[in-house]
Amino acid sequence: MAVARWTSIAQKFGGKWISPSKPSKFRTVRLDPQEEQAILQITQGVISQLGVRNLNPKGVITWGARTVDPQISKDQVLLPVSLYDKLTPDEWRPLIASKLLYHRNLNKKRKLLAFSYPVFPYLTIIPFVFVSSSLGIIPLDPTVNSLTFFLWLIAMFPVAKVVYAPFFRRLQQTADNQTLELFVNPTLEDILRKIEMMNPQGSKANKLIEKRIRGFREST
Repeated sequence: MAVARWTSIAQKFGGKWISPSKPSKFRTVRLDPQEEQAILQITQGVISQLGVRNLNPKGVITWGARTVDPQISKDQVLLPVSLYDKLTPDEWRPLIASKLLYHRNLNKKRKLLAFSYPVFPYLTIIPFVFVSSSLGIIPLDPTVNSLTFFLWLIAMFPVAKVVYAPFFRRLQQTADNQTLELFVNPTLEDILRKIEMMNPQGSKANKLIEKRIRGFREST
């Protein structure tokens, strides 16, 4: 396998840009032409069924992101390389549907909240400076000030994960439940359990899968 250059993908749903994804490392794997065509037909069928506009994938490639979910850009389907050749085309269907529903469920308010996640640490700098100045606890030395702000910024990245985790978890659970109702053979839960058994990305990724499976039981 060869590793292509880092590139970025923009996804468009419902006529509006959802978000440009972060650069991802691509690994070129030649898919069997029949398998590629089957995945494309399944993807186009799900796109039509869900009424998603402005997506017309014409190719399938793999990518190296640590996720079990495929990505659907304007003209390509991207399969996680860790699951390449481990699922049948039909087994990709609920995973593709869940990803599309996840983004379709992002209304304007949710999009704004999702977009604020990566910049959350930087947004906290202003209130930190204001409060610190009001309390008179900011050192006068510029070097110490810079170090203080830098340490605060670093500390806010794990805080952002904790603060935003419930939002992204609810969004994923809603999409998963909708997928479970739409596709019954195989179900999304069936596929997640199969992936869990394969353990393609280690125990940390499996814990995320366990949480998604647990969400099905909590919603019933």
